[in-house]
Amino acid sequence: MLSTAPVVQQIFRSYLAGYGDRAIATELNRLMIPCPSAHRPEQNKHRAGDGWQGSTVAAILQNPRYTGYAIFGRWSKREELLDPDDVAAGHVVRFKRSPSERIVRSRRPVHPAIVSVETFTEATLLRRKRAGMSNRARSQLERIRPIRSGGLYLLRGRVYCSACGRKMQGEVLRGAVYYRCRARSLAPGSATQHEHPRTVNLRESHLIEPVDSWLATLFDRKNLDSTVAAFVDAQNDDCIDSRSQTLRQRMGQAQMKIGRHLAAIEAGVDPQAVVEALNSAQAEKAAAEVELNNLPKVERLTDTELRKLIESLGDVRAILATGASDHKIELYNAFELQVRFAHLEHRATVSASLCGDTAGVRRGT
Repeated sequence: MLSTAPVVQQIFRSYLAGYGDRAIATELNRLMIPCPSAHRPEQNKHRAGDGWQGSTVAAILQNPRYTGYAIFGRWSKREELLDPDDVAAGHVVRFKRSPSERIVRSRRPVHPAIVSVETFTEATLLRRKRAGMSNRARSQLERIRPIRSGGLYLLRGRVYCSACGRKMQGEVLRGAVYYRCRARSLAPGSATQHEHPRTVNLRESHLIEPVDSWLATLFDRKNLDSTVAAFVDAQNDDCIDSRSQTLRQRMGQAQMKIGRHLAAIEAGVDPQAVVEALNSAQAEKAAAEVELNNLPKVERLTDTELRKLIESLGDVRAILATGASDHKIELYNAFELQVRFAHLEHRATVSASLCGDTAGVRRGT
């Protein structure tokens, strides 16, 4: 199961990015990724194993076992006579989907999760929404477009919309990565909704090069002394303010998750399927609130301590120059990189911080 986990994760990412079942199947065949019956022919002797089908992708997207929980009773088996007027003709076994009240779910995860409960719930709600589409609209999902393999969003969770203050969501459009903020997901009747554009878009490729250039300049050897000196002079309680803001954002995000899970239950999703995720979101909100109330006072760091902190990150310029996505993401996380995009001015304000559990440096822009 672990060897095929990346394929399952790619299927969910592609579906949530706007692709249909057949489009995903076509892309997997183009990449020559074995379908389930080809990967394990001994368990699928009744199947040809000649490639992915849209129905195979649909079955994966609707299988809750990928969340790590054991599910029992999703299908019921029954025998039907081939000819009701001739019992001797024999019978055939058919499987029928069971109603939700007959499906049993384990209380705790029984194996490693491949996708989160939140991702599975989002895909389920999206499938229900698409079920009401017209044939013309549904056919648009099956147009073959390049799917970004790996699904890495370099700035995932770090891009904010200045118009509403929310995180912008990563999405692949025509083969390019964008961060988008939609007005339709705002609270109905809010003041922000009237001023917010229908969709705010920011293309990732327009942002990465200047961000990397800025970071490389800051931590270049010839500029390192001035950068460290600026950090030393700027040290004050601003790092606590930054940490406080981060914790408040975490509380807000947890509250949004709670709202989504409650909305999923209202939409008809089995409450047992989201109870763990709901409890997790509530615990996350409570933990952030406790941490916010117990923030310590940050001590000033010396020049030497700051240099050691920066050196522990490695050669920043070399890491950015290699272009390896996973290494860049680790570096962005270390700097707590944050982007605020003002669509009216077409300006992105980028800030980085060296705030940590035992050290604090004011966020610089």
